[in-house]
Amino acid sequence: MDIVERTTEFSNPMNAFNANVQAELEDRLRFETLLAELSARFVNLPPDRVDQEIENALRCLVEALHVDRSTLGHLSEDRRDLVVTHSFARPGVEAFPLFPSLATAAPLMVQTLLSGQPFIMPRLVDLPTEGEADRQLFMSRQILSGMVVPLTIGGRVIGAVGCSLAHGEREWPEPVVRGMRLIADVFANALARQDADRTLRESEERMRLAAAATHIGLWVWDIPRDAIWASDRARTLYGVRADEPVNFQRLMASLHPDDRSRVETVVQSALRQGSDFREEYRILYPDGAIRWLYAIGSCRLNAGVPVRMMGASLDITERRNQEAHLRHALEEIRRLQEQLQQEIVHLRQEVKSIQGHARIIGQSPAIRQALTQVEQVAPTHSSVLLLGETGTGKELFAMAIHELSPRRDRPMVRVNCAAIPAALIESELFGREKGAYTGALARQIGRFEMANGSTIFLDEISELPLESQAKLLRVLQEKEIERLGSPKPIKVDARVIVATNRDLVKAVVEGRFREDLYYRLNVFPITVPTLRERREDVPLLVWTFVEEFSNAMGKSVATIAKSNLQALQQYQWPGNVRELRNVVERAMISASGPMLKIDLPGAAATPASRGLVTLTEAEREHIQHVLKATGGRIRGVGGAAEILGLKPTTLESRMAKLGLRRH
Repeated sequence: MDIVERTTEFSNPMNAFNANVQAELEDRLRFETLLAELSARFVNLPPDRVDQEIENALRCLVEALHVDRSTLGHLSEDRRDLVVTHSFARPGVEAFPLFPSLATAAPLMVQTLLSGQPFIMPRLVDLPTEGEADRQLFMSRQILSGMVVPLTIGGRVIGAVGCSLAHGEREWPEPVVRGMRLIADVFANALARQDADRTLRESEERMRLAAAATHIGLWVWDIPRDAIWASDRARTLYGVRADEPVNFQRLMASLHPDDRSRVETVVQSALRQGSDFREEYRILYPDGAIRWLYAIGSCRLNAGVPVRMMGASLDITERRNQEAHLRHALEEIRRLQEQLQQEIVHLRQEVKSIQGHARIIGQSPAIRQALTQVEQVAPTHSSVLLLGETGTGKELFAMAIHELSPRRDRPMVRVNCAAIPAALIESELFGREKGAYTGALARQIGRFEMANGSTIFLDEISELPLESQAKLLRVLQEKEIERLGSPKPIKVDARVIVATNRDLVKAVVEGRFREDLYYRLNVFPITVPTLRERREDVPLLVWTFVEEFSNAMGKSVATIAKSNLQALQQYQWPGNVRELRNVVERAMISASGPMLKIDLPGAAATPASRGLVTLTEAEREHIQHVLKATGGRIRGVGGAAEILGLKPTTLESRMAKLGLRRH
């Protein structure tokens, strides 16, 4: 009964831990799903729909974060103030008013945001004394807790977006603030694209008023004489001296060599048809500098012969640079959206897999020594090699290393090398481009790219084909991958944890595993102890599994006979913790009262109970026992072939010889 009480005290925090982890993953999944949806909405969004989509996005933000209001503001023209332009509130809550100036009403908040830092207020009482004006504003608008982050483009603040509570207070943890910053980047790029479009249209309007604009270069071409009059601004734009005569060939010579033929063709076409032209091209200056010009020209005819062309040129270098920056930003958004979709799928799998998994249970010296090694290596970026028999919980140790590492904010990516066909292992690990091979209908991000900034766990590393081992070695050495069908290297920063239940040294000697890869992976080996080496942990594990299945099956177990637990401790457990869990689950299914009796695997039909037997009979009995423990499963992780240390084909051949069937 002492063991029961201690185990109950031990397992209750474990359930709370699992519930918190699951809730955190679900919140993160919901938040990142919102981010992916907003990214998809704003990519290629027409500028005239940006305001409408911002209103919709603020509503989604309120629902996703369970807040009462969300607000967005622009930077004022003098870049010293914020102007509230968009606001949304839940029904029954007053929306934040569209303030023309926040610098006076909330000076501390505006000063913080203009410095590029988020403004976080869990409670009104947390505001410093210099924030008294801010406190008065928040009290008058019933804002009890809030968070506001700046909108930035190229390190320059262009606005802010935030959310607040009207009926409660809340802490704003770093993952939420970081996610809010990502959403702010989506808003900032959309607003910058809208501003760029507005700038372009205003620029075209100025072109129509070129004669009155001092920053536009005006020129008139007398075609029969091939003489061009150019204003001072035009001469500066084309790099022509003030006293230098100008003709058509002189202007063409100032153009970038890659643009000359195209521009000359457009001009000649306008001369033949007596029409207008509009063109953008680069000017190459003597000092090697390059700037972009936008030029318009109109040809005049006399009796069908071109006699004059009047035009204007405008320096649009900044606009072109901004467009290039926006194109890069959009491409980055598309890439992040693709990566987010992959991570959302992975997070859904994480939410499912976390259910039913307990943390590492045990107090024995063997398990403590292994956990000490975990704590030593976790804060580093070194590769880890997990060794141990099947069923010992190597994946749980990999998860523990990841959760204690600086990379814990991103999900760990799992790969079972034995479960992926050899023909697909490279595309799964390193990704592929569309059309890389027959059937590759779309681009796919590989697991290493998904694990960038996180941890990748390669289980059953000994099953990796030799060709893939060579590519894995390059990833470990060069920190870069190449997708199938693309020679472009992609930098990745992924910590590698591998696991195997095989003897890698023997595999190296036999030529089934690369020696250089073995030494690259064997930086910090951890041997996960078998259940035979930690028998004192068996009662703790038994009661942990009993409580797990009690909750799932709706059964109540109060006691387990001490002799029963001692018998479980004496058993060899070839399948380790996995086999013990299966045995407890089988006993719970059959249980009908408060006392649980757990039968040892094969206890009713062991060879010892019938006297001495032949070697063939003993082999037949043992294979039957293992098949029963695995439910007739031969292949894969935890299968009968793995437990017996045989190849699946070898086991099937022996079964046929002994007259055994899977079921």
